[in-house]
Amino acid sequence: MSNRIDFFQSAQTQLALPGATVSVFLEGTLCGDLEPIEIVRGPWPEFSWARLWYNPAASPSALLMPAEQIEAKSAIGKCICIRQCYNGVPPGTATFSIPVFTGQIEGLHTRLGSDGETVEIIARDFSASLKRVTVYGQRVSSSDNSTLLLADVDTVFNPDGQPNASPSPVNVNGQSYVTFCAEPSQSGFWSYTEVIDYLLREYLPLDQLHTPSVQQLRALTGSQIVRDLDVTGLNLAEAIQRCCERLGLRFKFVPRLVPTGPRQAMVFYRDDTGRRIELNCQPVGQQLSTSKTNIAALHSEKDFWPVTHKYIGQGDFKVYEATFELIKAWDPADADTDYEKFSPSTNPDFYKVRDVYRKWCLNETGNYTGAPYNQGPAFDFSKIFQSSNFACRRRRFWPALTTDKQARSLGYYLQVSYDDGQHWWQYLHAFSNLLDECGVWLSSDQLDVDTWVAALKGVLKFRMTASVISDERLSCMVTDGPVNSVAPVVEHIVTLPRQFKFRKVSHQSMFASSSDETLGAPDEVDDSAGLYEFIRQRAEVSPVTVGTVDVQTPTLVFDYWVGDLVTSSPESRDLLGCRRDNRSKTSIDRVQMDFQNQCTNLKIVRKR
Repeated sequence: MSNRIDFFQSAQTQLALPGATVSVFLEGTLCGDLEPIEIVRGPWPEFSWARLWYNPAASPSALLMPAEQIEAKSAIGKCICIRQCYNGVPPGTATFSIPVFTGQIEGLHTRLGSDGETVEIIARDFSASLKRVTVYGQRVSSSDNSTLLLADVDTVFNPDGQPNASPSPVNVNGQSYVTFCAEPSQSGFWSYTEVIDYLLREYLPLDQLHTPSVQQLRALTGSQIVRDLDVTGLNLAEAIQRCCERLGLRFKFVPRLVPTGPRQAMVFYRDDTGRRIELNCQPVGQQLSTSKTNIAALHSEKDFWPVTHKYIGQGDFKVYEATFELIKAWDPADADTDYEKFSPSTNPDFYKVRDVYRKWCLNETGNYTGAPYNQGPAFDFSKIFQSSNFACRRRRFWPALTTDKQARSLGYYLQVSYDDGQHWWQYLHAFSNLLDECGVWLSSDQLDVDTWVAALKGVLKFRMTASVISDERLSCMVTDGPVNSVAPVVEHIVTLPRQFKFRKVSHQSMFASSSDETLGAPDEVDDSAGLYEFIRQRAEVSPVTVGTVDVQTPTLVFDYWVGDLVTSSPESRDLLGCRRDNRSKTSIDRVQMDFQNQCTNLKIVRKR
């Protein structure tokens, strides 16, 4: 008898991993004959969707269900939930599950051929419902807290930088949120928090989607004020995405874990605030261990670097008010002393002399410099525009920026002098503002006597106080790296004419620094600081993609989400460059769970 014990180790070196277990529920009922093919989690505008097929081998009945019955059973709009199964904690012997995907059926693909019938089902998350909702009109509140939907009004928040939000939230169908206000004097400015909350509550049916609270949105947006945001005609997803683009936010739809209430929740997040997950690969030569390696295949592409990106923000063209002295814009040879000759009611050939004594222009192009006009050089705008960077081209007069006590523009303030410019009076007779050049045309049937006499004496003069548009935009520049260095510079032009404006009463205006008590505050605006902050934030929330990596895991993994930050352990190979480049952020941009190949494919981006 021997006390010897021999121990033997298996010679099997290949891994044997069980397949992932999921269950499919159709309208809350377990459906064993529906088998998932893939689940995709993507960013805007893809979001999450799933592809399933009818597997007759998994059917509990021996009868093969024809395609038309499958289509009737899996009708468009029905809810599908794919759940991951796991064992309960001992001593219990139950099986539990958590939702991996929740959505509704959006499409059916049926194929009939020599190899049989196949039916594929396409299900999408709640983003598909948002894309079918069109944003239009305004929900306007009144002083008695009642509301009215104006369907024919554009959905514009803070148009031209002017407030149009209600001063406080209003109760609408059991929900309290900020609406539009029709009275400008009582309006407040919209913040992005209030805009997103308004869009979700106004256009979404109640209790179909779990949305973040106002406090949660404010924590992400920082109560930033909206400036001229027009979402008229966009679908609801596009309208929210337009807000997120300005804020540097992203949003997605995730299944809820609680059994009551809406099945899905809308989550807003920033790229650099996601949870961290590890993707590791053992060094070459070690025996494969699934606890140390979760990268089965990898393909990476790196972009050219370093590159400096220059963001050039351009607002609207600058507008200046000035007082312009006008010149005679007619041929002196046509002048005459016959009073009846220069009236359309007394002269049938008036069209031949219609401009004599009546047309007064600025001569901004120099068209009246040479013969027969001889009115001197073209008008120089450099003192008004504070720059010589302008083209000698035709322009037109616009209403003055100076206002009266009721904050109304003085319009085209035309003055006349009957003594060669020594004294000036406001011209109270009819005149027309020319649209193809800076000038006016006296449109009275007959010129008044004072004007006629002064014209014959050669002492008649006119001057106009109005606004002109320059050739220079309100602009600013922000860079994310060095300039005038060896690094190439890529310029990005961001044009925002409706959001950022510049209007100024120049020192060449007779109303500049006026102490006249009959005048109000001029309609001046300078959005330089706002434009710079907008472009600075645009540069900050627009990180440059340094490289992309496609990773395949050895097993099917369900808990990877778009926005997750990626790291690697110190014992792993640094295939993703997370440790070599600590200035960049590496995150998951797309997840594809492949059930047929039992793997998960990840698209990972590295941004700086």
